[in-house]
Amino acid sequence: MNFLYPAFLFGLFSLAVPVIIHLFNFRKYKKVYFTNVRFLKELKQESESKSKLKNYLILASRLLALTCLVLAFAQPFIPAKLRM
Repeated sequence: MNFLYPAFLFGLFSLAVPVIIHLFNFRKYKKVYFTNVRFLKELKQESESKSKLKNYLILASRLLALTCLVLAFAQPFIPAKLRM
């Protein structure tokens, strides 16, 4: 497989942007204190694992979308065989 515009493959470096955003996610959470914390700890652990999975799926979809976009601009093609 060859590329019509191989210089566009440098756009794959843009894949670092979503990864950096994902790694340095600066959300601030407020602490809320209740009288019975035992039930909240169980709830927090369950929702934490779901949110981590959701964040990883979002990251993977962003990386896949950027990869497809860069490859579309590079215009891959399969060269035809030369006949003599």
